[in-house]
Amino acid sequence: MRVAVACLSAILWASPVAAADLSGEAGLVSDYRYRGVTLSRERPAVQADVTLEDDSGLYAALWGSTLGHDDQTEVDFTGGFAKDLSDDLSIDLSGTYFAYPEAESDNYVEATALVTATRGDASFGLGVSYAPPQGSTGDDGNAYVFGTTDYAVPKTPLTLKAELGYERGAFDEVAHGGKWDWTLGGEVAFKPARLGLAYVGSNADGGDRHALVASAFVEF
Repeated sequence: MRVAVACLSAILWASPVAAADLSGEAGLVSDYRYRGVTLSRERPAVQADVTLEDDSGLYAALWGSTLGHDDQTEVDFTGGFAKDLSDDLSIDLSGTYFAYPEAESDNYVEATALVTATRGDASFGLGVSYAPPQGSTGDDGNAYVFGTTDYAVPKTPLTLKAELGYERGAFDEVAHGGKWDWTLGGEVAFKPARLGLAYVGSNADGGDRHALVASAFVEF
């Protein structure tokens, strides 16, 4: 909680409250998959987030999800800086504290850098996330490299999405070598609602490597 307060304070200190925009969304997913791996034991999960953005590019976000078993939850606190470098290129630098109130030994911090290029109705992103060695990651830490692409189909509410990632370290869940994960799907937006369907998979060890994940969210 102290991290969230610090992030919000940084934005409010930088400029008047009136210059900050508050937004959020809440919804349901049929399976909470993170980097291809189920965190809700292949069960539905309720998720919500709220984001405070300042005109300067500073932002703070609070995100939460149920984990599909007992009353366990995940709560993420993020602070970052996002800026357009040109009409076609933007950058997003952030730090996230992943908190598990029922299992505090699993909490960890991760930094992310993402560059996104836009051309017409398509966008392409390339990013890297790194969790340094800490209590939940051991001595190795964890690195994740990922690429994304979105295509907003002209004159329709449909956006096609694809993502590919490679993870190596404490969280890769592969006995030999790193973990690959992928997402292929789309979303239909009827504001304030979004409906999505995606095929999500990975080469992680275990029997839950692939899933068809449905989602429904309402923005506010």
